[in-house]
Amino acid sequence: MYKLNSKKFTENMRSYLLDCFESEENIEHLTPDQKFIYIYNRFTSEYVHQYNLIKYNFNETLIMREWLLGLAINCDYTYYNILKTAKELHDLDPEHQFSEKLENKICNNWFNLLAFHIMKNTKIALEIKVKQQEEEQKELLKEKQYYTKLGLTSGTID
Repeated sequence: MYKLNSKKFTENMRSYLLDCFESEENIEHLTPDQKFIYIYNRFTSEYVHQYNLIKYNFNETLIMREWLLGLAINCDYTYYNILKTAKELHDLDPEHQFSEKLENKICNNWFNLLAFHIMKNTKIALEIKVKQQEEEQKELLKEKQYYTKLGLTSGTID
C-alpha cells in the first residue's frame, strides 16, 4: 500500500480525478491542467461565497470537500466503490481486505482526499500557466526590443 504522499499514489489520484471530470460538458478539448483549472473555476463560481468562506474559516479545501459531498463531479461515493477505488489507487489486489478500522478511515476521509488533490493539482496547473505567460511576455518584449533597435515599430507588438 502506497503512502498518500507517494509519487505513485499522487499520479494514480490525478488519473482518477481526470476520469471523474470526463462527464463534464465541453472540456474534452482541454489539457489535463486546463481541466483542473476549469473544475476549480466552476467550484469557486458555484460554492465559494462569503457565507462559506466565513463558515469554513476561509479554508478552500474544506469548502471544496463540502462541494464534492454534493456530488459536484462524477466521483465514487458509496463505501463499496470508494474501497474498490482505494485498492486501485494503491495498486492492491482487488481481493485485498482492509481492516474494518481502515475501511472506515478511508471512507470517512475520501472527500477530504479528493479535495486536497484537486486543490494541489490546480495549484500546480496555475503555476505552470503563470510560467508560460511569463515566457510569452519575455518573448514579446524581446521582439519589441528587436524591432525598436531596427527603428521599426508596430502597433501590434505593443
